[in-house]
Amino acid sequence: MTREQKELHQQVSKKCQVCLSLSLGLVISLGVVKMVLSNRASTWGHNLQRIELEVDTVKKQNLQLRSQITKKAGGLDKITLQAKEKGFSDKPNIKFFIAGPDVAQVLP
Repeated sequence: MTREQKELHQQVSKKCQVCLSLSLGLVISLGVVKMVLSNRASTWGHNLQRIELEVDTVKKQNLQLRSQITKKAGGLDKITLQAKEKGFSDKPNIKFFIAGPDVAQVLP
């Protein structure tokens, strides 16, 4: 081999080493990015599941409170009777007042 061929071979070898190291760095960095994103996704999923459980708990508590109110009040019929006894009506009598002429329109 001549000296020019050796230099050419060294240049090609350096280029291959640079390409190999860049490719390896790219693969490692993409692997790290994938792990970070999958970790975040699993964290989000866990948080979503926790929130859904809290919502279910609140819905159950709401249902229990509604049933307790109904039991204490004695049902809808009893509540309706109590409201009528206290003066409330399910069909209110609405009265309309018709306004007279404006003050500026009335002549002395």
